[in-house]
Amino acid sequence: MDKKRRTKDLCAKIICALLIIAVAAVYGRTLFFDFVHWDDGVYVAKNQFVAPGITKVGLQWVWTTGEASNWHPLTWLSHMLDCQLFGLSPSGHHLTNLL
Repeated sequence: MDKKRRTKDLCAKIICALLIIAVAAVYGRTLFFDFVHWDDGVYVAKNQFVAPGITKVGLQWVWTTGEASNWHPLTWLSHMLDCQLFGLSPSGHHLTNLL
């Protein structure tokens, strides 16, 4: 039984590694893309509360806003953290999505 378990564990690790490689190969190109003109302006690039990163005003705003016709404070917080870490460089935001 011990040999079977080790074989299954090895197969699972190989499958996980292959999936990671496949995802990186397909979506890794997005690191070189710009923001899209569909909703990235509303959510990140032109949003006066998100673009500066994590601020006191922004943290208050995320819990009360209906911006973009949704109430999703965790999404706003995630975008703020990306702006805090990467600024308005699209590659950093795309890296977060890739990971």
